[in-house]
Amino acid sequence: MGFPGEEMISTAIEKFSDGIIQKMNEAEARRDREFTLKLKELEFYKTNYSKELKDIFDYWFDAVRVTHIKDNKNITEQERKNYEQRYSNLTKIDKIALYKMNTLKYGGKETGRIFAIESKLHQPAYSNQPKSTALYMWCAILCVLKHDILGQELDPLDIIQVLVNDYDDNEDQINEARRYVIDLYVKTYQEVPFWAYE
Repeated sequence: MGFPGEEMISTAIEKFSDGIIQKMNEAEARRDREFTLKLKELEFYKTNYSKELKDIFDYWFDAVRVTHIKDNKNITEQERKNYEQRYSNLTKIDKIALYKMNTLKYGGKETGRIFAIESKLHQPAYSNQPKSTALYMWCAILCVLKHDILGQELDPLDIIQVLVNDYDDNEDQINEARRYVIDLYVKTYQEVPFWAYE
């Protein structure tokens, strides 16, 4: 035999427990919905981030490749015209400005600096630059992007050696361009860039 009102208390406790369990289930369902939404949002940004970064890297690597090929003395005149057209399309002022700004979204201080140096080289004061300066500059840009965005080390001269099949014959010319770009960087920022590999 129980005490008076035991059944009422027991019923109240059960209802209270049921209410707490229901509230806990509702809270858990709400957290699950929020978590699912956050996962979807993360996946959306991750997918777009990957696509945009791939586009950025594809653009800069293609620009370097086309810059080199268009001056290759071993291609036919028709191929040269085709590559000149591709180079012209890749380096249109509005297109290159767009890619610089898109790249700056992901890069760091060094990305800004390398683009500033590249822009300087278009000024009349630098019109007497060595022949391979543009090629070296583009390769330095690739190295900076790999470092700032992906955290990977790469030497501009390694890229040039991949591109230039007669590197040994042109090493002096390439090193002259290398020194020219590095000297301009040092003059501008009063420090040697990490990609100089002195």
